[in-house]
Amino acid sequence: MQKLSRTETQAMLKDAEDSFPHGACNTCECFLGYLAQLRIDSDPADKDLFVPFKVDRKDMHHCLGCDPCLPGDLYAEYMKMKAAPTPLSL
Repeated sequence: MQKLSRTETQAMLKDAEDSFPHGACNTCECFLGYLAQLRIDSDPADKDLFVPFKVDRKDMHHCLGCDPCLPGDLYAEYMKMKAAPTPLSL
């Protein structure tokens, strides 16, 4: 898979942040897992986009079991998109 563009990364981070139903989301493993995957899939030059989301390890927590878990849903959809076969260019 090709690296995410800066614009794509910014949009995905904004969508994730906008999906937070409450204040504990930014330190939840559901969101942080998605964030880590986006960081892996983004261009290394865009690492500055992730700085505002940096949390101290002691502040991280396990999934709270929110239903729905909107950041977790975004993560799942992203992983499905990544796994989908891409059409061949002729």
